[in-house]
Amino acid sequence: MRTLTTGTAALLLAASLAVTLTSCSADGNNPTVAPQAKIPAGLAVEGYAIASPDATTAAVEAFDRSEAAIDTVGVSGVAITTGGAGVAPSDESANSLREAAQSAGKKAELLVVNAGQDGFSGELATRLLSSRANREFVVSGLTGEVVNGGWDGVQIDFESLSAADAPGLVDFAAELRDALPDDATISMAVQPSTDETGYIDLGYDLAALSDSVDRFVLMAYDQHGTGFSEPGPVGGLPWVGEVLDAALELVPADRLDLGVAGYGYRWTGEGTAGGAVSVAEARTGAQSTGSWDAEQAEYTASPGDGSTLWWSDGRSITARADLAESKGLHGVAIWQLTTGDPIRRG
Repeated sequence: MRTLTTGTAALLLAASLAVTLTSCSADGNNPTVAPQAKIPAGLAVEGYAIASPDATTAAVEAFDRSEAAIDTVGVSGVAITTGGAGVAPSDESANSLREAAQSAGKKAELLVVNAGQDGFSGELATRLLSSRANREFVVSGLTGEVVNGGWDGVQIDFESLSAADAPGLVDFAAELRDALPDDATISMAVQPSTDETGYIDLGYDLAALSDSVDRFVLMAYDQHGTGFSEPGPVGGLPWVGEVLDAALELVPADRLDLGVAGYGYRWTGEGTAGGAVSVAEARTGAQSTGSWDAEQAEYTASPGDGSTLWWSDGRSITARADLAESKGLHGVAIWQLTTGDPIRRG
């Protein structure tokens, strides 16, 4: 079992980075350039940003670069409080991102996570989901955020769950649906599995959740990453196909978004730190040694310092968007705007 959960490293990365993206034109096989991701016109696009006072400007600028291609901005802005009995209120940075999205005519979803400084907590989720009273407090807090804050909907991003959490998650989604205004949407981020039964093991009874959840986002990334695996693609295309096919046995294609990485990982070498990296940092760290892996549809590099990098850039996103279109999915969801390449419609 890996020690970091899907999205955790990227969460920590974005909270500490203000990324400057570069763009230039050159051969798409060249890992030193920043190609724009091309999204087919028929796919909906959600772009994620993390609410942080130190990164609000960078997040808004990243949204501005890709605004024309984005339909919804997902803002990771509130977390379950210690003990699972409440939800911390959103702050001004979350509201700034919401305002930027809605001012541009886009929708804004508020993400609620079972995470803190140490990453996602299964124990915290269990305390929430197993207690009707705790669920009521959290549902009340989220409803207040939507009604008073003007959000278009809520995305539930609960990770590191177990099969025992599945009934409580179904109850939570149903209770939230009953409490929210009729025009507010509920979506849910889902960790990936390569087989149908694996989704129950991860705490997601997708069939039962479908009664309350409008749209699911399959987080098809963190196949490999520092801290929980040997070097490998962040979400290699063959593996993405496997987890997508398994999910499509349980969720209709028109209610599923394919989650796509816009970041990378560096495994340590002599004198180099490992961890999640932005796409721009990966290009710099590659030191001209990078190459495109056509099978995995990601870039990889092995600089002379002994480190190894894999990253998912605009070209990688394009390949996964094409896969989503071929499967008839509702759309793609890109984690995240500040760490990846700009997006445009293909």
